[in-house]
Amino acid sequence: MKKKVIIGIAALAALTVVWCVIPHPLVGSSYQLDYVEYQGETIHFHDDSSRAEREEIEALLRTYQRGAVPRRVPWGGYGSLCLTGGDGRRPLHIVLNDGGNGGKPCFVIYSSAEKGGYPIRGGEKLMEALLAILEK
Repeated sequence: MKKKVIIGIAALAALTVVWCVIPHPLVGSSYQLDYVEYQGETIHFHDDSSRAEREEIEALLRTYQRGAVPRRVPWGGYGSLCLTGGDGRRPLHIVLNDGGNGGKPCFVIYSSAEKGGYPIRGGEKLMEALLAILEK
């Protein structure tokens, strides 16, 4: 009996490690972008004139991944680029800050800063790609 319990605990520990190591999609297929805050301006994506740009950004976000373990959101105000949207169940905020102006780099996605955020894998490249879209 003890052997089965030990094997069960070991299997559970292995699954936990695997869960934490495997990357998860940054956003799901139901994610919709509402607005972006960039250079002190807010760009809204509610009308048809911005539909192509919104779809391009949403498609880009779906190609990135996030970590599985939430971490404290290093908060010092908004980042260089902030995206807000949702997946139908909750709002999702993406903060991309390259650490300019002496700050720490921060590339996270979160629904509640109090609960922590998930680090974005390749956040620097995501920020570069988003800036290329926004600066067209």
